[in-house]
Amino acid sequence: MTGQIPKQSFYVPVVILALGCMLLPPALSHAGTTGCIEGNCGNGSGTYVYEDGSKYIGEFENGIPHGKGRYYYADGRFFSGEYERGKKNGQGRMTYPDGRWYEGWFKQGRLHGKGTYRYQDGTVYRGEFVEDKWHGRGELTLADGRTYEGGFADNKRHGTGTFTYSNGEVYEGEYVDDRMEGKGVYTFPDGSRYEGDFRNDAYEGQGTFTFSDGRVCAGGFKGGKLHGKVTVAYPDGTTEEVEYLAGNPVREPAAEKEKGIEGDEPEEETAEAFQ
Repeated sequence: MTGQIPKQSFYVPVVILALGCMLLPPALSHAGTTGCIEGNCGNGSGTYVYEDGSKYIGEFENGIPHGKGRYYYADGRFFSGEYERGKKNGQGRMTYPDGRWYEGWFKQGRLHGKGTYRYQDGTVYRGEFVEDKWHGRGELTLADGRTYEGGFADNKRHGTGTFTYSNGEVYEGEYVDDRMEGKGVYTFPDGSRYEGDFRNDAYEGQGTFTFSDGRVCAGGFKGGKLHGKVTVAYPDGTTEEVEYLAGNPVREPAAEKEKGIEGDEPEEETAEAFQ
């Protein structure tokens, strides 16, 4: 397990948890001594030192950890919590020498159930885990202030969710395999917004882009740009039917000429969401 937070190709780094599920603290004081050094390590409570220098203090059943206990790993990791037949099972807390920690539920030695994982850079995930992975509903708070709340599957955003950027932009909608995919709404701090279809992190399909000055473009989008037939509505109530190709109007609307609006302006503004 590296505990690193690799960056993804989109906006938000999503953590890949490759947990072996064993973790952290102090140097052992019983150097040169192994085996059961105190108590009843068969069926009861005791202290057992392993050949690699790791130490377990807690409850035993049939000679293996079972019940509540503390495990000090030779590499500095530390676990405190519940065991069942030698594996972490139930509630517990795992800490690492580099500052990471996890607190929550375990099943058969793996993160499974609700829990909180904090990384050394301050990134925090709170939510559901399945076999060491973010899976289910959760909340992700990144070190730079960005947040995501919604569905996860196999460590990726999946399902419906809301992602809030540090600059105030917000996406609320559907994700597939960590990408904006399906129906969604993308809102900008100046009040402009896009509502409609997304594909592969871009506006694609049918949608409506409302500008902060009141203009509205409703129609087709492709690759984040206006594409196909688009109805342009202006604040004064006039409308134009415009054909767009990859963000550029095939013909310049008369109303745009009169208003001094360049035909490719929607391309520039809508593209801001994906820069």
